[in-house]
Amino acid sequence: MVNTSFDKIFNEIYDEVLETPLVDIHEHLNPSKLSHSSFEDILFYHYIVTELSTAGMNRNEFERRKGVDRLAYALQYFRYIRNTATFWSLRQILKDLYNLDVKAIDESNWRDVVSAIESRAGDENRAFEVLTKVCRVRKSFLTLNPFADIGGYRKDVFAGVLRIDNLVTYLSKDSLLGLEKTVGIEIQTAEDLDRAIEALFKKFESEIVAVALSPLPEELYGFVRPSEIQLYLKDLRARGHIDLRAKQLLSSYILTKFLDLCDEYKKVFQFMIGVERPVPGASPPDYAITHVNYDQLLNLANIFASYPNVKFDVIGADMRLLHPLTVMAKNYGNVFVSGYWWYSMYPSIIREYLRLRLQMLPYNKSCGFFSDAYVADWVYGKAALAKRQIAYVLSEMVYEGYIDMELAIEIANGLLHENAERIYDIK
Repeated sequence: MVNTSFDKIFNEIYDEVLETPLVDIHEHLNPSKLSHSSFEDILFYHYIVTELSTAGMNRNEFERRKGVDRLAYALQYFRYIRNTATFWSLRQILKDLYNLDVKAIDESNWRDVVSAIESRAGDENRAFEVLTKVCRVRKSFLTLNPFADIGGYRKDVFAGVLRIDNLVTYLSKDSLLGLEKTVGIEIQTAEDLDRAIEALFKKFESEIVAVALSPLPEELYGFVRPSEIQLYLKDLRARGHIDLRAKQLLSSYILTKFLDLCDEYKKVFQFMIGVERPVPGASPPDYAITHVNYDQLLNLANIFASYPNVKFDVIGADMRLLHPLTVMAKNYGNVFVSGYWWYSMYPSIIREYLRLRLQMLPYNKSCGFFSDAYVADWVYGKAALAKRQIAYVLSEMVYEGYIDMELAIEIANGLLHENAERIYDIK
């Protein structure tokens, strides 16, 4: 930012963006345990550990250690990740939440870092304040396991998203039996399966604003009759395994039932695409890489057209999906594109996502933030990253004469909270 006029524009927009509320449409927080348990939850967030590992840290040696011993082992590798966006986010957490302005984590300061983080460990009041007052999160979407207890949480701050991967992408005998146990219905027939899915959905209906699925790139779905799954359902329940064709039919059938229910109960459906897992040798515990199957996009287009009254929010991890998904959102009124998932949560990619979406789409077609965080402090780190990129792109658009300052602030509010409030119908 060498041009002073650009600096002036950026600083003005950035100051506004920093004060803008957030809706976090995808995270992994535990609402009854928002705080970190130890410094490891902050310093060894899985994005960080993947970077340490690929810098040369032996993952087995790392995993067999705990606490300070683990940090002592990892310390030598922190020097190599000082340039990454994730480490930049960590630095913002330490600077703004712990008053530690560090350029590195090394032998000279690790004790101070650990002491500061440990002094706030387990402080739930402080974590809630970080989330709601410091991060200014207006609503945060919990990822709900269909077989877990819903639990109590503050509905003025949190809303649920029912994640159905284990009933579709990773459908197995265990997940089928888990569904039976959760709803108290023995599943022997397609009709039983219908009743079980409906019972599960109704259990969560008042808690959720959306249903979410992260299909593998090779997964394609069709519309399947009950008679087509009857024998395969019995085989899965009795023998515990079915072939790929049978699994595809069952997964398609189950997905369709959830989509029917989203249509009936006016819930958004999140598709999270662009990741292949597990991939041998990739970084644990996810063993994931990005991957694109363009046939999947055509398949999704058929789903979007078949459910015109369901809102679909599509979240991509592979940058190659940016243009195709943006085109889909332009063509389908019920399709939205949001965030920068996982391997896309880096400044250059975030800026590309924002630029293309804002050039191609009405600005109400996209949500500009989710944290993918497990503790409150990392919501702050991700918010710092995303807000800076949003301010930068909007400043460029103002500087180029593409929009004016007033519209830039209007768009920022849309991206950070108003669009999500409208799409997900949250108050």
